[in-house]
Amino acid sequence: MATAVFAPIVAARVGFGVRADASRAVRRGCRVAAPPPRHARFTQTRVSHRRGAFLTVAAAPDDVQGDEGADATSFFSPSKVNLFLRIIRKRDDGFHDLASLFHVIDLGDAMKFAKSSSKTRDTLVCADDTIPLDGRNLVIKALDLFRRKTGTSQYFWVELVKNVPHGAGLGGGSGNAATAMWAANQLCGTPASEAELLEWSGDIGSDISVFFSLGAAYCTGRGEVVEDVESPLPLSTPLLLVKPNLGLSTPQIFKALDLAGLSKLDPLALMEGIKKDGCSFDICVNDLEAPAFSELPELLELKNKLVEACSETVVFMSGSGSTIVVVGNDAVPKFVADDPDLFKAQTRLITRKKGEWFAPSTEY
Repeated sequence: MATAVFAPIVAARVGFGVRADASRAVRRGCRVAAPPPRHARFTQTRVSHRRGAFLTVAAAPDDVQGDEGADATSFFSPSKVNLFLRIIRKRDDGFHDLASLFHVIDLGDAMKFAKSSSKTRDTLVCADDTIPLDGRNLVIKALDLFRRKTGTSQYFWVELVKNVPHGAGLGGGSGNAATAMWAANQLCGTPASEAELLEWSGDIGSDISVFFSLGAAYCTGRGEVVEDVESPLPLSTPLLLVKPNLGLSTPQIFKALDLAGLSKLDPLALMEGIKKDGCSFDICVNDLEAPAFSELPELLELKNKLVEACSETVVFMSGSGSTIVVVGNDAVPKFVADDPDLFKAQTRLITRKKGEWFAPSTEY
């Protein structure tokens, strides 16, 4: 196989066009559900909504006063890709040490936050009925963590509009959690520093910490040790994300991981290589591809078809899957466009400045 290379200074914007519908999803109506107290019965009410959709509404906290979301502030909740991912070893605590170059991308969810008048719990609103709205959701875990670390008693009203697919290896839920911590901190007058938010975030998830980087980060440990690095590619580099209508759980992939079959490539050498030469098949390695492809052979078939259809590109799986990333051309191949069961989205790498949060790219 010929090795395609995208050097940092010459990567072209190819296939520029309208982003996939998934990254600009139209809001259809919200499932409003604050997690009820343990002793409360969960009741749902169907109410008419615009365009014939319905709201599924669960009881809000008893002590809420007025319209909770009337003064809500909007925040963009990004996702990420792994430009390379090496698994170093299995630790005594059952986790795995990794070394990976993460980059934040502008495929993201829309979130709104407001201070709640409730003194007992947060309220989470989401139209996607597959999203848990109670303490299982990383958003609620992040807000609980923020209160515990800062000592504030403030609760929040949150609306979440999901565009990032689940089980995709894109860190959509982790991005939601990081955005929740950032938004809560802003609404409460920034009692925590960015460094503290980064440090705390590792308590509830390995991928959350990368969103407190400036966008490109070399991550080690479980992923919670974050080192900011320069973006190795121009932010205008086109990326195409393609995901089958099947997800992979991270525990499932690590259970299938053959430690004896891991790549022997030095992650620091990969860092130097990507900084010097950009992306290539030799650099964009992912040690989790083998177990993912063994668990989901259709994913290997999808990758091979994308390699064949997308000439002069680099193609690899992000994270633990099941999203395949095409770097260098975001034109949607015909076989992808014709398959309604494939998620597809054009995206760009993004960064942020200290003191500011992420925003969608203007590099289209």
